[in-house]
Amino acid sequence: MLVLPRPGHNGALDLRTESQYWQALRKKIKGRLGYVWKINASYEAGVPDWYVSDRSDWWIENKRVKTEKLPPVLDLTDPKKYLTMNQQLWLERRHREGRNVGVIVFGEPGHLWLPELDYRVPITPEQYLNRAMTMDQLADLLVELFTESELK
Repeated sequence: MLVLPRPGHNGALDLRTESQYWQALRKKIKGRLGYVWKINASYEAGVPDWYVSDRSDWWIENKRVKTEKLPPVLDLTDPKKYLTMNQQLWLERRHREGRNVGVIVFGEPGHLWLPELDYRVPITPEQYLNRAMTMDQLADLLVELFTESELK
């Protein structure tokens, strides 16, 4: 396993929950996108964490990497650790309908954007670290993607 810096190292945000993560990311994108909906669907299992409608529509799921050590392979399809089967089915069904979906992975190593069904591809620690972004970089990428993409 690859040992990563402790939370808070080099000024990193201490984001222990998906709710804290959403609040921090929301501050970075607020006013820069059209319609952004933080979803709290306790009656429908698998609904993504948020929805964006600007020049394109996106269903987004946030997933936290909860440890300071990344496993030899980060498999987001493991329903006991990451995306539940209901979450995976929701994303896959929306994707089959021609809708945009994506997963944001966050944790101490940084933030990853996995568009469409890229979450299905296992990630090594080296790949994670090579692709990891700061929250500011992620926010800028998402704003650019959501405002420049054409509606499907």
